[in-house]
Amino acid sequence: MKRDDLTGFELSGNKVRKLEFHFAAAVAAGADTVITCGALQSNHSRATAFAAARLGLRSILLLRAADGGDPPLAGNYLLHHLGGAEIRLMTPMQWPARDALMEEVAEEQSGRGHKCWVIPEGASDALGMWGFVVAMQELADQIASIPGKPPLIWHAASSGGTTAGIGWGVERLGLATPVVACSIGDGSAEIARKVESIWEEAAASMNTRVPVAQIDYVERHIGGGYGVISEQELVVQAEASALTGVIFDPTYTGKAIAGLRSDIDSGRYDGAQNVIFWHTGGGFAALSYDFTGIVAAADRVVDND
Repeated sequence: MKRDDLTGFELSGNKVRKLEFHFAAAVAAGADTVITCGALQSNHSRATAFAAARLGLRSILLLRAADGGDPPLAGNYLLHHLGGAEIRLMTPMQWPARDALMEEVAEEQSGRGHKCWVIPEGASDALGMWGFVVAMQELADQIASIPGKPPLIWHAASSGGTTAGIGWGVERLGLATPVVACSIGDGSAEIARKVESIWEEAAASMNTRVPVAQIDYVERHIGGGYGVISEQELVVQAEASALTGVIFDPTYTGKAIAGLRSDIDSGRYDGAQNVIFWHTGGGFAALSYDFTGIVAAADRVVDND
C-alpha cells in the first residue's frame, strides 16, 4: 500500500502532492487568496483550506451541496470551516459551470483588492499533475526491490490529475508497471478524456509529445455513482480497516479497495501478481457516513477469516 494518507494529518491525501505545485505558483505570483471547488466532503477542498492557513493565505471554497439547505457539520465539511475557509455552496445544477463561477469569484475579489489564484477541481491540470510524476519517481525506487512480476498500481480515479501523473511517470520512466484507474463516479471514457486533456496541456506547455501510456480505466465498481455507497461496500471497507489498521474514505479509497477486493475474488489476478494499492487519503470523510450495523458485520467476517 502506497500511503498518501500519511502526507500530513490535516492535509492528508494525494491532493497534497498536486497542491504543492499550485501553492508554490500562487506564492510566486504574490497571491493572497486561493479559490477552488469540490463536493461537500471534498478531500481536495479540505487540504486546500489547511494549506492556505499554513501559508497565511485566504481560501474560498465553492462546494457542491445536494440542496439549498444548510448541510450538517461533519467530516470534511466541518474541517473546511475549522480551516478558516470562506464557503459558498453550489447546487448540482451549477456544478457544470464551476470553472466560470470560480473566475467570477476571482474577479469579485480582485475588485476588493485581493490577488487570487484559482485551483481547478482536484488540482487536476498540467501543473498539479507534476506532483504525481514526482511521486512515480519516488515509487520507482521502492518497487525496484519487489521481486517477481512488475507490480500493478491500483488507485481511485476521479478528476484525472492523479491518473495523469502516474501514467506520465510510468511512461517517461520506462516502467513495466500496469496501471488501473478505478473510477469512483464517472464512466471510463470520461476519466480517459480528462487524463488526455491534462497530458495535452502539459505536453504543449513543454513542447514535448503526449505520453503513450497503457492505463486500464475501470468503471465496473462505480455502483450507484459518486458518493453513493452500498452496505456491502461499507462492510468491505470496515473489514479492511479491521485487518490493516488503516482508515478508508467511503467515497474514494473505500470504493477503490472494495473494487480491488471484488476483482481479486473474481480471479482477475493470479497469486503471483503484485498489487500496489495507492491509498489516496481522505479518512476524515468516513466520519460523515452511517456505519450503524456495518462494523458488526465486518467484525463477523474478520472473525470467520
